[in-house]
Amino acid sequence: MSQLLYGTGRTTITPPLGLELCGYGPYLERRSTKIHQDLQCTALALSDGEQTYVWVSNDLIWTDRSLVESTHRLVRGAYGLDPAHVVITNTHTHSGPATMKTVAWGAWNEDYADTLPGKFAEAIGQAVSNMESGRIGFGRVAIPELSVNRVDEGGIVDQDALLMRIDDEEGHLRVVTINFSAHPVTLGASTLVCGDYPADGIAKMERELDGVRMLFFQGSCGNLNCRGFGDGLDAMDANGTLLKNSVLPALDEIETTPDVTLCGDMVEMPLPTKVPEREPLEAELVDYAQQVAKFEGDITSRDYRQLRFEQDWRKKQLELIDTPHPQRIEIKVAYLRVNDGVLLSHPMELFLEYGNGIKEASPYPHTMVIGYANEPVGYLARPQDFSQEGFGWYAAVFAPRICRHLEFEPEAGEVFRDHLIALLHRIKQREG
Repeated sequence: MSQLLYGTGRTTITPPLGLELCGYGPYLERRSTKIHQDLQCTALALSDGEQTYVWVSNDLIWTDRSLVESTHRLVRGAYGLDPAHVVITNTHTHSGPATMKTVAWGAWNEDYADTLPGKFAEAIGQAVSNMESGRIGFGRVAIPELSVNRVDEGGIVDQDALLMRIDDEEGHLRVVTINFSAHPVTLGASTLVCGDYPADGIAKMERELDGVRMLFFQGSCGNLNCRGFGDGLDAMDANGTLLKNSVLPALDEIETTPDVTLCGDMVEMPLPTKVPEREPLEAELVDYAQQVAKFEGDITSRDYRQLRFEQDWRKKQLELIDTPHPQRIEIKVAYLRVNDGVLLSHPMELFLEYGNGIKEASPYPHTMVIGYANEPVGYLARPQDFSQEGFGWYAAVFAPRICRHLEFEPEAGEVFRDHLIALLHRIKQREG
């Protein structure tokens, strides 16, 4: 084993006022009117003296693959970092700008987007340029009231946050990562900019623990909201306080060690998609185009916006079925094994059943399953969600239209879960 080296960095990535925020409806044009809290990009670098790995947490909904690839080019050139060792995750706040290219769910702003790779690279540069010796350990804490199942009444929720603690050589707390599953949506479709409850909780904890850096890694929250969806600033404050009051006492129980074994990589995995027939699509496109052209009502109404969305989605589908392999999507999965723990990232909105299944079958006692990483893809729902009414159907059938990819086959979530379990066991066999 080797001596742990660690470093952190942070940059502000708050957008200018007036940019469209992401989510809550087609062509909503929900433009920001006030900065409630600056959005942050926080980077954590870990090294064993030979290999360096950097994991980033942004107060953003997602990051388009183009932004990630630009960041990888910058940090390879400036710091010699292997792109497979640089993972960019997002807390998935719905009170931030459209940093993913959607069909109608928030306009992409090229000027703002162009600033982000440089800001990400700056935070990463701070982290790798200021590494020092430290100690590391894992723990968990119960947070039984923070997440709510939005698909099944009384359904499963995330009960625990997984924690990673990093101390300096003298044993003083310096870095904390939190892995928990619940959509950051307490502000609903407001026009305030902020990181919602994860950023609120982190700001409170960092004020109380002067000099400590904290990162939030969003978990498997495809079917989970936080409590108080759309209830506003008071609800966000309460959720941030709950996160703080739960996490801080648990940190004292985590033992740390200076000895570290690190290994990590990034791999691509295929997921099966349904390929629609061309002729019905073309006929539907003509029909929606006619409805849009003949619409005589309020063009700011939801009905008109929905018609435009249906028209544009048919256009996108026709583009997608002309790609070389429309029957599958190749997604990026990254991992970092740290002693008896592992950080496992993916770009999905994974339903909790799959995240729990991965953790339960993992050969590592501390397994962080982290979503919204390296590119935007969308929900991985359960087979039953493709045919039942409610939010499950929305996640399985409707949401892929927003994320600009074809609908997954119903078994895709189970395929993905089994792929990740197999990956973890291969890592264990190879690396110990």
